[in-house]
Amino acid sequence: MSEERGRKLLMDLAKVVSEKVAPSGEPILNREGLKMIERVARDLTAPGGMPGLKLWRDAPAKFRLRREPRNAELSLHWQRDIGAMVMIGEKHGGPKAMMRYVFDGELQHWRRMDGEGELYEDLAAALVEYLYPEGRPQE
Repeated sequence: MSEERGRKLLMDLAKVVSEKVAPSGEPILNREGLKMIERVARDLTAPGGMPGLKLWRDAPAKFRLRREPRNAELSLHWQRDIGAMVMIGEKHGGPKAMMRYVFDGELQHWRRMDGEGELYEDLAAALVEYLYPEGRPQE
């Protein structure tokens, strides 16, 4: 391989990688996942957020939510190894419900892996289902 062709190969690779990696070398997707965990945790516990909600940080990439006296739990965590946000809801004594989300860079939001729905909509529905049944619409 000629030196010129080799240099072009490296420059092309650098261009492709730079679209997915920050200048620090950190994958951009990982940074988006960690930012989303922090943003949602802050929104839920801020003044004017969900009343009576308890948030436990298991790691920078994961938190769990509970509300007394409800016997249920929600968790949200960023799984870097698969590049997905995972929400798990569980009413104690019942089966766990899990939903995965991927970051849509074009639309700048987290959508369900199956393509139907998005993180904020599903989180609001899960909060009503597991922790805040008072939020159900009156019929």
